[in-house]
Amino acid sequence: MALGMGKYIIGGNRGLLNPESDESGKLEKVGSSLSSTSKKDKFRRHCRRFWCIYLIANVIFLAIFLPVFFLVAIPAIAQLVVNKSDLRIVNAEVMHPTTDTVRMTLEAKVNLKLALGVRLDPVVFYTFVRSAGHENAYAGIEIPGQTIKGNYSLGVTDQLTPILNMTSWETFVGQTVFQKETALSLYGVTTGYLGVLKNHIVLDKDVVIPTLNKFEGFSIADSTLLLPAEDDGSNLVANLTLPNPSALSFEVGTITLDLKSGNTDLVIGNATVKDVTLKPGNNTFPLRGVVDIGTIVSNLTEVVSSQGSAIRRGALSLTAVTRSIVSNGTLIPYYTKVLGSLPLVADVSIGDILRNSLAHIGSSGLLSDSDDKRRRGPVQLDGPVGYGDAYNQVAGLKHDRHVQKIFEDEDPERRDAMIDALARYYASL
Repeated sequence: MALGMGKYIIGGNRGLLNPESDESGKLEKVGSSLSSTSKKDKFRRHCRRFWCIYLIANVIFLAIFLPVFFLVAIPAIAQLVVNKSDLRIVNAEVMHPTTDTVRMTLEAKVNLKLALGVRLDPVVFYTFVRSAGHENAYAGIEIPGQTIKGNYSLGVTDQLTPILNMTSWETFVGQTVFQKETALSLYGVTTGYLGVLKNHIVLDKDVVIPTLNKFEGFSIADSTLLLPAEDDGSNLVANLTLPNPSALSFEVGTITLDLKSGNTDLVIGNATVKDVTLKPGNNTFPLRGVVDIGTIVSNLTEVVSSQGSAIRRGALSLTAVTRSIVSNGTLIPYYTKVLGSLPLVADVSIGDILRNSLAHIGSSGLLSDSDDKRRRGPVQLDGPVGYGDAYNQVAGLKHDRHVQKIFEDEDPERRDAMIDALARYYASL
């Protein structure tokens, strides 16, 4: 009976409990959801309760952050953009030099690497030597206000520019002449506008540019001795070449040169090169000069000994040293000083001198006249007192071994004819 009563026991027909149907997990989820909802409600209630405090805190934060952002961060970013921008000199010209002014043209390419345009107030870019500092700038270039964007060209054309510091200017000219490259240092302070944002900008850059490198490749070609001398006393004409590998152009003026034999201090003549303007590339100018035959003859041993290595190369070595530079009738002291400290050495082909000079002598009739005198024997003393001695002094060089060495590649008769012509010219001095 006890067994039969089992079906009437409460819960007796539920069978075994199924673990998968356990409701405890649902209870935990409900508890967790209630807890999360409770936290959000608490946070909302907290914000509603203390909103005034949070508002004041945000106002204080913005009051501190915004001025820092606009007064410090934005200008710093603008300055960084300027510092990182590429600046390249495309063209620079220094023209119409006087003792204290030049006329400058400067064209530069600047790439701000910024999509937005930047408007700049007018600015003076000071050019200076880095070692001397921008306080000792040698020139100030006034750039008008403009908006620059992307890869942009800016600069000035033919601007009259006073030389502000002569020492710095001479240093820059010296670096330009003697060095292979130098830095064109620029300094300027302006205000830039990026939209409505106004920023203080300082430009302080060194732009490296190729320079004259001591006129490497200097040469004197097409040299011709003029016999007799021209009315102005010139007895030498040639073409002088001054290379300029830079992007700079310089108007120099008229250069007067002392001509020396080889590496000696013996001045054997002078030359003038007019209206020199150095533009990028090779610059060739006509040279006119006076070779002092008397000095050469009187110092023949020193002259020949100084030409030893050059003669072995089939050339004569001439050293040209700047004595003065004049532009528009005014002596330009800074160019004279710098170029005067740079001796320019050139090998002048002996063959070219002989061919050009003999051709000139032949065209002037002196060659045949000299041939007649040589065939007639010693010169007749029918000129001023001492004429024959002067003539024979030079004519006797035909038998000097050093002179024969110089003219060894020439036909002896043509060599003697040229020496006779030189003798006649010397005797007539």
